[in-house]
Order: sequence, then structure tokens, then C-alpha cells
Amino acid sequence: MKIFVATILLLISFYIVKVDLIEGTIPLAYSIQPVECDKKLDYITVEIMAGDSLQSLFSLYPSVESISFTERLADFYNLNPHFINQSFKIGEKVLLPTYTASKECK
Repeated sequence: MKIFVATILLLISFYIVKVDLIEGTIPLAYSIQPVECDKKLDYITVEIMAGDSLQSLFSLYPSVESISFTERLADFYNLNPHFINQSFKIGEKVLLPTYTASKECK
């Protein structure tokens, strides 16, 4: 009976060690986790000059990242909600979005 119990305990301990080595702490330490790309929305402050439009400001200050015009426009209105139903005035300061991604994303 002692040999039977010892065999069962030995098999259970081997199973526990096998599961720990295959699915447990060691493989998790060496697995490569995918890095989520968090695009950080920064902005610069620009003063409006005579004849400036939104398209001219976007062309004067291009984005380093490739981003569509509609996404950039939405971010512009998130930073400047008072311009949704208003035009630019000379001398007014606006916030233009700039985009930087973390180095792991590249």
C-alpha cells in the first residue's frame, strides 16, 4: 500500500512540474507580449495670420505620422471646440495636433 501511495504522489508531482514548465511561470517570463501602440496626441500653439485656413495650417505644419485628413480634423476640433461654428480671426491662437508614436510601435 505504501508503494501505491508513493507512486500516486510521484505521478501527481510530475504532472504539477510538467504543467508549471509548459504553461506556468517560466514560459510566461520568456514569451513576447505584443506592444500596444498608444499614439500620444500632442499639440502646438499657432497664431493665425491673414489668409490662413485650416488646410494651409495643416500644410504648414505637417504630421510626422501618416494620418488621414479627417482624423486630423477631428483631433483639431477636439482641441479647439469653439471653432466648430466659427471662422478664424487674425491674431487668434489655435492648437494644432501633432502625432508621436512610441518607438516600440515602429
